[in-house]
Amino acid sequence: MMGEVVLNIEGLVFGHKAPLVSQAVDISVSAGDFICLVGRNGTGKTTMLSTLIGVKKPLAGHISICGVPLDRISAREKSRYISFVPSKVEAVLNMRIRDLIAVGRSPYTNIFDRRTKADEAIIEDFIQKFGLSDIAASMITEVSDGERQKAMICRAMVQQTPVILLDEPTAFLDFFAKRKLLSDLKKIASEENRCIIFSCHDLEIAAKYCSHIWLLDDRKLESVTVDEFLNGGYFSKYQ
Repeated sequence: MMGEVVLNIEGLVFGHKAPLVSQAVDISVSAGDFICLVGRNGTGKTTMLSTLIGVKKPLAGHISICGVPLDRISAREKSRYISFVPSKVEAVLNMRIRDLIAVGRSPYTNIFDRRTKADEAIIEDFIQKFGLSDIAASMITEVSDGERQKAMICRAMVQQTPVILLDEPTAFLDFFAKRKLLSDLKKIASEENRCIIFSCHDLEIAAKYCSHIWLLDDRKLESVTVDEFLNGGYFSKYQ
């Protein structure tokens, strides 16, 4: 349901051995939110995303998804709550693009990974939405970095989790492909009530499509609306 809180962050401190933020993070995120995480290199964007998916343990604080504490969700159950696409996707041998995307339905299949007609329809729908029909039968090693990244994002959409995290999803795309991808993701967030959070360096494009922007700088995280970002002096600071 649009507006329903799907991700709740309370008193979160993240980092490696030492914290990367001096102030604990308290943010609630709703279904339909499309959020860009902005910060200079080395400020901890990837570390924060890794903490939100449970790969790294928080130094302090709590994270819950749809009201369930993240640390109480099993690995298999977690794949129904949250999906993640890293910034660098390595080519996997002997797998076709369509098979890669179909992996997104694995949390909902049986032990033999048998997919239903409904699963196949979801897979095909997103392949078409992301314009991947022409390369669906290609091997992963035969496509460009940008196409491979889009396929991984498509897989995350097929997974149909309430929360989706993307680390630098536009890194390998040209200007027009970036605009198309972010437009598609914004539409999915709105129409399917998904919360999508992504990191990005292209502030102008991010401000055009996002509902909120998370600013990670000076060892603190600040959440602002796009209007606040554009008119509150933030945009010039992060250019």
